[in-house]
Amino acid sequence: MSESKETELTVRGALQFARHDFLNELQLILMQLDLGRVPEARSQLLEATERMRSVSRLGGLGMPGVETWLLTFSWRYKTFTSELEAQTGQPAGRRLASEEEVVRFLDSLFRQLEEHADPFAENTVEVMVSADGPDWKLTFTLPAEPVPIEWDTLEREHWTAEVYRSTEYWTFTIRGQ
Repeated sequence: MSESKETELTVRGALQFARHDFLNELQLILMQLDLGRVPEARSQLLEATERMRSVSRLGGLGMPGVETWLLTFSWRYKTFTSELEAQTGQPAGRRLASEEEVVRFLDSLFRQLEEHADPFAENTVEVMVSADGPDWKLTFTLPAEPVPIEWDTLEREHWTAEVYRSTEYWTFTIRGQ
């Protein structure tokens, strides 16, 4: 977890954020129902259900520290919103990559990205998590910003980070075992 943030996120704080987000979601659905927009309310409910299923599938990553970082992403990096999709099975034993090292890398990367992001732009980060047997992969796609990322590939013990740059999007892929 980030030492540079003003306060460490506690379990109590995380639950408060989650409760707040959940109540906001329910209020939006209720508003649609009050306006007689049943199809829209149903659609919002199905979308919320799918998001919760995706969050539930994060457990298959087999990396609780990374899972916690992903689940608290939007609370820590307020410049960004995230859309999470996870496709995982059962992890095949203990992961070889250092979770703490991966979390430190992700935290450092997104602190740097947040520092250079336009706070008035739509900064949606698409997050794709996949894990199959011993292999796992995290993919983050976000709008391109002028950020001084000076690497294309970083090799670490049991994991690798890569960046792909286009004129519109940057994609960061972290994969390992």
